[in-house]
Amino acid sequence: MKAKDKHQQRLRFVQALNRMDAAWMKFLQDKDVYDINYSDLYTGLWAKQELVRKQEALLFMRHLGPQTAKKYLDKAISIGLIIELPDPSDGRAKLIALSPELKIWLEEFFDHAVELFREALNE
Repeated sequence: MKAKDKHQQRLRFVQALNRMDAAWMKFLQDKDVYDINYSDLYTGLWAKQELVRKQEALLFMRHLGPQTAKKYLDKAISIGLIIELPDPSDGRAKLIALSPELKIWLEEFFDHAVELFREALNE
C-alpha cells in the first residue's frame, strides 16, 4: 500500500474513532458517567454476561484504586445504569449487573461502532 493510501486509511480510522466517541458522549454526557473507567465497568459487565460480586465489578476499573472504583460503581448504581442485588449465597455480599436499558444501549452502540469501522476500513 502506498504511503498516501496508508495515510488515508488511517485518517478514515481516526474519523470513525471520533464519530464513535461522539456517540458514546451523546448518550452518557448528561449522566456524567462517561470517562474511560465507566467504559471499563460497563463493557466488563457486558462481556461477563452474568451477575458478578460487587468486589469483582470493581476490578473491571483497572486504572482506579479500590476506594475510587467503589465511588464510581456507587454513582452508576445511584443513577440506575447498574443494578445491585442481594447475593442469595452470602447475605453480606451484593451482586452487580447492567440495567436492562444500559445493556440494550451498549449493544446498539457496539453495532453502530462496528459499522463505523467497517465503513471506514472498506472505503
